[in-house]
Amino acid sequence: MNNSPLLLIVDDEKTILQTLKEVLEDEQYRVEILDEGQKTLDVIGKLIPDLVLLDIFMPNCNGLELLEKIKKEYPQQKVMIISGFGNIQIAIEAVKKGAIDFIEKPLNLDEILTKIKFLKDEFNLNSEKKPKEIIKQNLEKYGIIGQSYLFLELIQQINQVAKLKLPLLIYGQHGTGKSLLAKYVHQISFSKEEDFHLINCSSLEEEGTLKKIEDVFINKTGSLFIKHVDKLSFNGQKKLLSYLELYKNIRVITSSCSSLYNKLKEEKFNSSLFHKLNATPLEIPPLNKRRYDIPLLVDYFLRINNAKLNKNIVLDNKSIRFLRNHNWQVNVTELKIVIEKLVQITDKNEQIINSETLSSYLEEKRSQVIEEQSFLRFNSLKEATNEFEKNFLMYLLKKNRYDIKQVSDRLDLTPIQLRDKILKLNLEVKL
Repeated sequence: MNNSPLLLIVDDEKTILQTLKEVLEDEQYRVEILDEGQKTLDVIGKLIPDLVLLDIFMPNCNGLELLEKIKKEYPQQKVMIISGFGNIQIAIEAVKKGAIDFIEKPLNLDEILTKIKFLKDEFNLNSEKKPKEIIKQNLEKYGIIGQSYLFLELIQQINQVAKLKLPLLIYGQHGTGKSLLAKYVHQISFSKEEDFHLINCSSLEEEGTLKKIEDVFINKTGSLFIKHVDKLSFNGQKKLLSYLELYKNIRVITSSCSSLYNKLKEEKFNSSLFHKLNATPLEIPPLNKRRYDIPLLVDYFLRINNAKLNKNIVLDNKSIRFLRNHNWQVNVTELKIVIEKLVQITDKNEQIINSETLSSYLEEKRSQVIEEQSFLRFNSLKEATNEFEKNFLMYLLKKNRYDIKQVSDRLDLTPIQLRDKILKLNLEVKL
């Protein structure tokens, strides 16, 4: 398989396209050609080229306007302008709009090869920087999908720290895949015989949560993933710190959606625990910052769900572009649910989904997707009930300006019972 830099050449002159294709392929570049500008955005979305060579003057296509559209939809896309008629002023304008350089017609092939040589230099440098484990291993078998720079940089960091057996802290918004990466760390750190233990602190039943944590430290080996460690109270944080100092049989991985450093500054997090957990912090980028991975994720989720339901549902290029430019509020989990439901509700076993159908579906289902994600984080009915109680109490307390007497009357509780409830639910309320 040829993994050299990929170029997309857009020009209405077929002789130029053919000449450039032959010359560049001889120089070991991968080359795709396009003789009409209107399809450029679709093709970029499908190919994700390393460089676009774009003719500025084409029939029915304003090259400068097309350049602006490319940079708007794909800000990181490198574009080099092909400018004819000796019009240097337009080429300079194109550079101001985001092109990295320009080439004048008639084309000088040596000049082109010189100007694009940086692609091979960058490509070779990136290949050298990637650890051999990343190049060799098939990340997909772990459910790890992505080829964007930010994502590969994260995987590189994970591979570097996974063998250290130090506490690991994973930051990331809801739905970015913190649990998945925690399991990945465990799988590449231990043999198959070692167990992966997951404890979710967002249950708000801290006494039970701490008992589970203690049991794992005392009686188990392998990895302990403590989800939403930021939800622990000061007392819970102190106990976790004592377990970390007493027991060395467990590799501890923690996650948080919020910054523990900010909580530390606000005096809401134990300083010693923070520094112990923060020895090897990792941050998963939100999906909106790794949009180049969206076509890969869509393909992966389509294959999984098509196989489950014995279907062949695919998305056309405009649909992929639509998803790449969508504002993902719940990140990869939201995209996963969208694709899963899309395959489920499609009546035909074989169908190509267009962007209009997809847009209409997302408008109808977006609130349901977000609602479903809010339910997915609960492991039991008790967890969901506690979360509702917390939100409802906070609502009543704020509405009544934290007047304990008014709220307790509203809930048919004594003030003492209400205070006990507030403490049990770990509400951040000054009593």
